[in-house]
Amino acid sequence: MEIVETKVIPDEEVGLLQRNVEEVVEIHAWRSLRYVAITVVAVLIGTIFGCAVSLYLSGAYDFETFALEATVARPKHPLNFLAVGDWGREGTFNQTMVAKQMGRVGRQLRINFVVSVGDNFYQAGLKGPHDTKFKNSFSKVYTARSLQTQWFAVLGNHDYLGDTLLQIGDILTQKDSRWFCDRSYQIKYFLCGTSHIGYCSKFVELFFIDTTPFVNDYWSAAQQRTFDWRGIDLREEYLHEQLQNLNSTLESSKAIWKIVIGHHTIRSLGRHGDTQEMVKHVLPILEKQNVDVYLNGHDHCLQHIKREDSNVHFVTSGAGSKSFQGLHEGQPEDGLQFGYDGQGFVSVSMGAHDLRIDFHDALGQNLYQLDLHK
Repeated sequence: MEIVETKVIPDEEVGLLQRNVEEVVEIHAWRSLRYVAITVVAVLIGTIFGCAVSLYLSGAYDFETFALEATVARPKHPLNFLAVGDWGREGTFNQTMVAKQMGRVGRQLRINFVVSVGDNFYQAGLKGPHDTKFKNSFSKVYTARSLQTQWFAVLGNHDYLGDTLLQIGDILTQKDSRWFCDRSYQIKYFLCGTSHIGYCSKFVELFFIDTTPFVNDYWSAAQQRTFDWRGIDLREEYLHEQLQNLNSTLESSKAIWKIVIGHHTIRSLGRHGDTQEMVKHVLPILEKQNVDVYLNGHDHCLQHIKREDSNVHFVTSGAGSKSFQGLHEGQPEDGLQFGYDGQGFVSVSMGAHDLRIDFHDALGQNLYQLDLHK
């Protein structure tokens, strides 16, 4: 093959300045390097994007702040859920901040559902099917993808100041399919995990109860607020039937774990303190039937109480929005294990032999951890 001798040819002879062989080699080398560089950059971008997607799916990456966040370090459990109460203030009093952290923790845990322990809509419940508080306090606040799951709610005393039949009816569920609320009910969840083959005999039962009708002050002739007692024709009969049903269902339950959920406190060092009617009528049943946890709201704080004279753990999660109402110092016999006078919520993770409750504040910090084992 003949190699053409390189020489400079004037522009006017050919109209272009020809490149010599050395220039051609340099250009090919530069093009090869550019191709390699583009390939490396493309691989790096793909790797970074893949890692970001992986971290997002695992709950460790927050695309809203573009920052890695500390995950909730815990073993995988068959059941994970969040519990929050006293929240419905149309996003004010840091409700949206709490909701954002609920979304993050919910994503990390891949929660199965959310529990609302009452006082869902302030100040006086919902006034009708077109009340914008439902959308502004619920649908437009809890928007995180992980929170687009079933919500199980009970009524609080503020809910009874509005249309209670609306909250426990089907109209709100038609507006937002996540919503379910009733006076009292129970759910069962099996705890064997996805790897288990065959029938699962290990499960938890959650017993939701209606606590507002127990409080004498709400029925007092001197009470200036108007409660919606429709559906409760005779108070004594209603309470007797609810207590009887609670006792019988707890007694017949074969659940590994038993959790009772209501709005009002039983034991608390918050502003409201103990609800004496609950101490008198409900607590003896919980202790007799070996209930593991009583989960409530009403006091706008986070608490864990375990007294030596009771086998029940009392967990308050009433800090969904307005808080900082004060905590009493208490005495050693009051059994306060943890208390936080600020906004937040709790997460619950359960297996057949382990139950873990984490207490989170509105900034995403994990404040306290309760571990129970069987």
